[in-house]
Amino acid sequence: MNEVSGPTPADFDQVFAGAGASPGIRRVWQLAEPDLPPEIEPFSFVSVGLLSFVAQALDLSPGETLVDLACGRGGPGLWLARQAAVSLVGVDFSPVGVSQATDRAALFGLAGRARFQAGDLAHTGLPDASADAVVCIDAFHFAADPAAAAAEARRILRPGRRLALTNWQPKDLNDTSLPGRRRIDWTRVLRGAGFAGVEVEIRPEWHDGYTRVYRVALDLGDPGDDTLLASLQDEARSRLPTADLMNRVAVTATAP
Repeated sequence: MNEVSGPTPADFDQVFAGAGASPGIRRVWQLAEPDLPPEIEPFSFVSVGLLSFVAQALDLSPGETLVDLACGRGGPGLWLARQAAVSLVGVDFSPVGVSQATDRAALFGLAGRARFQAGDLAHTGLPDASADAVVCIDAFHFAADPAAAAAEARRILRPGRRLALTNWQPKDLNDTSLPGRRRIDWTRVLRGAGFAGVEVEIRPEWHDGYTRVYRVALDLGDPGDDTLLASLQDEARSRLPTADLMNRVAVTATAP
């Protein structure tokens, strides 16, 4: 995927369409994160520990509404909604992702409390102040304009409620060996959109989990016809050499 212009809906349609036919990807997650509930089937670098941190940070009460931006196939957002006993609205620009997330809601017991719709990070199509919490797992850097995406997240949040995103942040924001989408200062972006109380949490075990997924994928060897595993292995070869230049972060912020 192009690091400059960002991925397109067609890029992710293709990836999501092949998800069910990738035993290699399922095996990677079984080996890399054995405690992760298998129904999550993530397309992001999550662990039970990271998701539990996000759940606590969102501070949801039963019956409220969580919005999952760039929800993909829905797994992490559905898990968070189930844990908190809340309703879920997922937004993604991939029609295939939206369709699969809708079908997978029943796996989490949320068929009546989850809905998914097409939209992008800067144009969700949701009403003002309609969310009690907003989450974005490993996708905010894909926004064509991260500042516009942050402003949209603030717009749909009710006053005093929280955004939580997981991503990466360089140890040196001026490190030009990293592509631009890997050099985003999340504190600056969110404060610029008017968020208050921006906090960046860094935990070594989150970074270790991220690199472990790549190493497990490479250890599986020849992917054969599994194109999704082959793509993950290519990504691993590209990203592992610079992984230690990054921190794995969870960022939280409050809408004023």
